[in-house]
Amino acid sequence: MNRNRSASRNRLIAGQAGISYGGFIFGQAVRFAFNMAVARMLGEESLGVYALALAVMQIVETFGVAGYDAAAVRYVNIYQAEGRKASDAAGLAIRSALFMSLVPALLVMLFSAPLARLLGGDTASLGVSASLGGSASLGGGGGGTLLHFALLSYAVAVPFNVVATVAGHALQGHRDLVPKIVATQIIAPVAMLALTLLLALVDAPGPALLVPYTAASVLSCLWIWRQLRLKTGTGIREVLGAPADRRMKAFAFPLLGVSLVSMIAYWLDILLLGMLGGPVLSGLYQPAARTAGLLRALLPAFSGIAAPLVAALQAGDESAETGRLYRLVTRWMVLLVTPATLFLMVLPEPVLLLFGPRFSASAPALALLAAAAFAQSFGGIAGTVLSMAGHARVTFLNALAALAVQVVLSVLLIPLYGTAGAAAASLGAMLLLSALRFLQVSRVLGVSSFSAALWKPAAAGAGSAILLWLCRPWLLGLGPAVAALTGVVIASAVYLALILLLRLEAEDRELILGKH
Repeated sequence: MNRNRSASRNRLIAGQAGISYGGFIFGQAVRFAFNMAVARMLGEESLGVYALALAVMQIVETFGVAGYDAAAVRYVNIYQAEGRKASDAAGLAIRSALFMSLVPALLVMLFSAPLARLLGGDTASLGVSASLGGSASLGGGGGGTLLHFALLSYAVAVPFNVVATVAGHALQGHRDLVPKIVATQIIAPVAMLALTLLLALVDAPGPALLVPYTAASVLSCLWIWRQLRLKTGTGIREVLGAPADRRMKAFAFPLLGVSLVSMIAYWLDILLLGMLGGPVLSGLYQPAARTAGLLRALLPAFSGIAAPLVAALQAGDESAETGRLYRLVTRWMVLLVTPATLFLMVLPEPVLLLFGPRFSASAPALALLAAAAFAQSFGGIAGTVLSMAGHARVTFLNALAALAVQVVLSVLLIPLYGTAGAAAASLGAMLLLSALRFLQVSRVLGVSSFSAALWKPAAAGAGSAILLWLCRPWLLGLGPAVAALTGVVIASAVYLALILLLRLEAEDRELILGKH
């Protein structure tokens, strides 16, 4: 019976994670195209303005969500177990997050002008030279007015994004990831790209940068709200009338700290590059950061479906099954992320050349950011396991320690190495965070992510990396698009061949092939 339950859970994780990761990859690919369109049609300064405004908005949105996204996942399951209406849990989470989001959004609007000046500061005053970005002058402050209006425009989207986020997590608590993926990874990025191209083609560069983000946020929020109402019965009445629950607030607020610190850490490199080098330097770094984001999409894809499963296992005091689930997901994540990581570390230049010749200067940054994404994946879902097991304060302290390390390293390294220094700081912080989470899950819950099967992706990855490195001089002689596509094919084909040669685990064969 336990074996059947495990197999059923494996299929659920693989199926939902496959849908989620496919959606994330699609969304990241469209955002990749969006960044490329802005870089080529509007220039690197406009791309930097977009990156800086987006960084501020995502931090503000994280404050607005206030941990109620994870609370919605957890308490939908708890309310169901207690025989209460799950729609009350979803409604309370949405109402609480919406109210939390209004204050920071208004503050950004009120202080958008000084905030724009801060983020587009004078590079000369801090000794940041043109060599940091790779070539031309990086004079700061030139994008201050545009950044000011971008902050105003994007702040309007904050409440819509917060509602969409919590509504998506409420559906996730019902084991349904598809609506969240459609809203955030299909509707929003496709609408942004389409509007940007349309406005840029009609020669409206200002609106092309200012309008699409807010319009796409409103559209995705309206769509997922309808899905929430149809699938769970949660509507305006449930949001306004859901009874208060102190347990939810007590659970959510520590996660606010975790999420806020994590989001600041995620965008810290962009923000400090803007403060120290201006929007142009942030713009030169943005393609590297977003390309590495393709790898980081793997973690939310798996943690999204693993979170409610871990919460249910912990509620049933099934520590052994939690450990098995933790090792399984970590193995799958390492297995999937290894070839892409190695490709970006060995051959970053052709990818960045797709954005324009100046962006190739950030190749070392992309290699380091790919390594940071791999460290995050190797850490597996340790943060999710700790949070769903009720150790939100531990995860907060972990994130705070990693942020402190990243701030120190960034301040030391960015003036010396520019974009590569920012990426190195991110890598150092991620290595610390992954190590802390791994040790704490092992000590607090008595489970480990290590398994003997991890040597297989390591061996296959080493083989594909060696061959890719030998082919590197030849590939760099090709055009950027051809070199990138050929490198991906070589790395993937060799890696897959070696994995099949080393044989899949019995658990994986049963899932993929449908037999023992």
